[in-house]
Amino acid sequence: MPRTATGPADPTPSEVPPVPMDDLRELARSFLDRRTAVAFLSSVGSKGRSDVAVLAAARFAPDGSLAGGEEDGVGGATFRNLRQNPLASLLVLDPVADPRARDGVRLQLEFLGAESDGDELARLDAWLQSFAPGRRMVRRLLFKVLSIERFRAPAPATIASAPGAAG
Repeated sequence: MPRTATGPADPTPSEVPPVPMDDLRELARSFLDRRTAVAFLSSVGSKGRSDVAVLAAARFAPDGSLAGGEEDGVGGATFRNLRQNPLASLLVLDPVADPRARDGVRLQLEFLGAESDGDELARLDAWLQSFAPGRRMVRRLLFKVLSIERFRAPAPATIASAPGAAG
């Protein structure tokens, strides 16, 4: 790898060794297990319209699938999109541990279905009610995990002031 005066050059994607899926799954699990993590579920409908909603309490199931709750009034368009196009993306960040919210994980998912009743949904609803009385979970969404990758947001660009501009 060529070196510059400031250090080694950034490796090209072909030079970066692939990270084993098990390591990435554990990294994703470490983010999902944080009480302060936020998981953003994005979907695209049949007409190309995208939507993003928070997936509450997303967790890996013992079989390797992923499940999380849909809060009442929050993810209706996302749920409609998933029924039309089962592919989705989940971005998990921890804005408390990383205030700039630059590091996280991104999971590519396939929607498997939803549960509108059952013990797991009742557990999710009780969890939400414990700190947000009056709000409720309406569905537990189930996904197959297709891939996982590290997420690193680019650093904010430095904006140079024009000569004579107030700044």
